[in-house]
Amino acid sequence: MYLKKLCKLRESVFNKDRRDVVLDLSDLLESKIDGNAFFDENFITAGMKTLIEKTFGRLEGSGDQASTFLLTQAMGGGKTHNMIALGLLALDPALRQQVLGEKSPGNDLQTVRVVGFNGRQSDAPLGVWGAIAEQLGKKEAFNDYYSPLQAPGETAWINLLKGEPTIIMLDELPPYMEYVKSKEIGNSDLSVVTTTALSNLLVAVNKAALSNVCVIISDLTASYQGGSRQITKALDNLQSETNRSALRIEPVNTHGDELYHILRTRIFKELPDNAAIKEIANQYASAVKSVKEMDVTSASPDSYAAQLIESYPFHFSIRDLYARFKENPGFQQTRGLICLMRTIVSSMYETGTADKQMLMQPCALPVQLKTITEAEYKA
Repeated sequence: MYLKKLCKLRESVFNKDRRDVVLDLSDLLESKIDGNAFFDENFITAGMKTLIEKTFGRLEGSGDQASTFLLTQAMGGGKTHNMIALGLLALDPALRQQVLGEKSPGNDLQTVRVVGFNGRQSDAPLGVWGAIAEQLGKKEAFNDYYSPLQAPGETAWINLLKGEPTIIMLDELPPYMEYVKSKEIGNSDLSVVTTTALSNLLVAVNKAALSNVCVIISDLTASYQGGSRQITKALDNLQSETNRSALRIEPVNTHGDELYHILRTRIFKELPDNAAIKEIANQYASAVKSVKEMDVTSASPDSYAAQLIESYPFHFSIRDLYARFKENPGFQQTRGLICLMRTIVSSMYETGTADKQMLMQPCALPVQLKTITEAEYKA
């Protein structure tokens, strides 16, 4: 009933080079991601499911769906990850049917155009609008807006985008806006021009002519803490425009059981059946009952068992541990938890701890202490 016998790890868990690999939007746009491998190791959260269903629902013209979706969560919370998942499904109808099923939204669509802008690409010479036009193969359509750089209006966006179903993804905008604040354009700067261009885009996609176009934007404030008063104002203006037309979606619910599903899918390739999990939970519940009879704890054995069945092979207190970690400055939410647990689990399997434990619980986590010399301390 021990972990190593019942739970088989993915080989990638032992690969130290992959533990900190973070995909970004550019990887999707440059076709660097294997869709089958991606979904094999990733759990579709409720937020991701909502994004997928609502987006494909709009592209198919079914009902009055939102045109813009705002992904809201702290850094490392799954915003880019959700964009990549949606993009992979949009680009590959066969993968879409395999992952979502034959009766899912988007079943009537063929390949969907997917374009986007990663705000870490601060050197984009033609601005955000030029990058989007170029990806669509219509760079010349915005020739009037390149020299000098100026914001395309609502009609210009409609003329560029009308026709095929299209998804536009805008990620990591705050650092880009901060950088282009230094790019003077007449009496203004590129951050102001970009804000106007994107605001016009959001208005355009709400028009009937672009009823098969969606815009996906990652949170404009949560991932960025710096910036001058001017850039904050520019972002606030764009945020206000987005809020008027956008459906807000939280990629991962950190308070429910989604964290366990994410960790199980990412770390393990094989887990025991429900009967085995229930037996382990009952053994722990029996132990809790014994100590409760001695007035050592007030915990409910039944509640204990139910929580273990939900969290297996992790002890449910892992979520409490995560709640403490995620408050640390710089800790990257879900991404940080996955990286942390991959490191811990691989260590438990390599050191033999997993041969003697039935659950991954805080008291069993391997902690290595290093004795340092006085010279090291002073250094």
